[in-house]
Amino acid sequence: MSKTDVASERKDQIVRATVECITKYGYHNFSMQDVARTAGVSKGIIHYYFLNKDELMMSVLDKVAGDIERVLHSDMETSDDPFRKMEIFIDVCFDVVRSTREYYQVNMDFWTQINQKQEVRDTISRHYAKFRQTGSVVIKDGVDKGVFKKVDPLEFSSFIIAMVDGLSLQWLFDEKAFDYEKLVKNACELLLSGLRRP
Repeated sequence: MSKTDVASERKDQIVRATVECITKYGYHNFSMQDVARTAGVSKGIIHYYFLNKDELMMSVLDKVAGDIERVLHSDMETSDDPFRKMEIFIDVCFDVVRSTREYYQVNMDFWTQINQKQEVRDTISRHYAKFRQTGSVVIKDGVDKGVFKKVDPLEFSSFIIAMVDGLSLQWLFDEKAFDYEKLVKNACELLLSGLRRP
């Protein structure tokens, strides 16, 4: 294994340990020692790869969003049908909260930082822009092919993400509030019916 591979693997190990610590202790309550212990490395190793805690946190945020983006693109490549692609987009976005709950919770912890740290605000904003763009490309394709009605792709994509975030947050706060599976199915049908041409 090359030095670059080892460095990349070590950084990923530290970032994953940080996600685990944020999930366990919260954004403000974990220490670099907690990360070192969880990752099985020394604090010195962490500082070798990351200048400070803020740099480490930005890497965590990039990993969380990057993992979701990779799954989205990989799953959507399985179909050329705009309806199926949009269904996959909606399903994957909703599934993030259930299948990678810790990542969603980490993301929520980052939201609390947007008024204190401009870098966090900019990073979250950049990732939301990528998600909106991913959805809007599928919507535009459906509009161009005449299977979706004429809507503003970016606006409708924003609407989808807002619905996903809103329902997911409610479920995270109270899992007994509603049947998540059923709600996701109904939300997907509602969103797709909003795109379907009459």
